[in-house]
Amino acid sequence: MVAAGVNGSSMLISSSPASRVEVRSVWAHNLDQEFSLIRSALPFHPFVALDTEYPGIVVTSKNPYCTLTVTQRYDLIRTNVDALRIIQVGLTLSDAAGNLPYTLYNDGTFVRYVWEFNFRDFDIDRDRYAPSSVELLKANGIDFQKNKAWGIDSRCFAMHLMASGLLSLGHFSIVSWVTFQGAYDFAFLVKMLTGDSKLPQALHEFLSLLRYYFGERVFDVKHLSKHCRGLYGGLEKVASAVQVERAVGCRHQSGSDSLLTWQVFYQIASRVNPDLINRPEHKGALFDLELLP
Repeated sequence: MVAAGVNGSSMLISSSPASRVEVRSVWAHNLDQEFSLIRSALPFHPFVALDTEYPGIVVTSKNPYCTLTVTQRYDLIRTNVDALRIIQVGLTLSDAAGNLPYTLYNDGTFVRYVWEFNFRDFDIDRDRYAPSSVELLKANGIDFQKNKAWGIDSRCFAMHLMASGLLSLGHFSIVSWVTFQGAYDFAFLVKMLTGDSKLPQALHEFLSLLRYYFGERVFDVKHLSKHCRGLYGGLEKVASAVQVERAVGCRHQSGSDSLLTWQVFYQIASRVNPDLINRPEHKGALFDLELLP
């Protein structure tokens, strides 16, 4: 895990011209190349932060969300994920000291990078979506026609993910997964990994698949923040509270959000409350489904 006592300011993420972060935009034509890069980086960067973008929530509950049981929350998540198609997946890889994979260019420019995978699955002319969510994604740079023309087929992405070394597949894995309010994020990945099939009806079956694919070391920053004094709200608010600024891109872009999620996790794990992530009750606990497998 991240070593206790590491100073959060040691993260090598800088906005200076000589050292910056870039988002590697992944499409169907460069999917093989980018997964090859991920496989080469993974042994040295075993922390993986995840974010997804999807076309909003199309099924809601008649009752206030805060009054729902864990089972009812899972049913709502399952119903929405079964009805929706993925738009983007963002992945940030890091080592235990907070360092991202990097490239040193011939001109001496030092560039660290994260990944943003763009999918063709969602068809705005055919599929269900929440209009307000789609407009928000458009305003933040999502080009749905470009995704449709050049994007990745989620079945192809799932095949690469299975062979990448990122997944546990029921065995011990060095990889730790990090997300923020990640029930939907993992539900979309499980849906892809199981052949775009329907999610399991029962919550315990979904949690078993989560553990099989992603292992024991799954951390939800939204869940962790509940156990830290003064940390509450969405990703942007928690990031502000732990004095983390977005290094690249903007909100509702999966690459940028995955990086911000990692930065916030790193601050919690190294500075705010280092003991949290070593407690077994926090491993595998997703904010909306806080029932351990």
